[in-house]
Amino acid sequence: MTWKVFTLGFLWCITSLFWIVFCSIQDKEWWIGQGEIKNICDLMKYIENDDSRDVRVFFSLPVFFPAIYAILIKRTRYWFVYLITLLISGYWLWQFFIRYQLCLW
Repeated sequence: MTWKVFTLGFLWCITSLFWIVFCSIQDKEWWIGQGEIKNICDLMKYIENDDSRDVRVFFSLPVFFPAIYAILIKRTRYWFVYLITLLISGYWLWQFFIRYQLCLW
């Protein structure tokens, strides 16, 4: 692994995490921790359903374009690229889907 792969992977990871957070944040998520709202599940109960995550999830998909390019087109075989792709995919799933599914329990 070269220093270029490491640097570009690190920058891609940081940029992707910021973009995912920007796209997945709720309108009134800053209410968490104030009053009776302790977590995201309480927030979903107390506010009206003006959730725009279904549109924003498509705006966050370009985060995976560098991985598609590196793995499928360039055929790079660096473990670091696979690791970062796995971390970004896991965080993307958590922010958009998994944390809301835990509210059903």
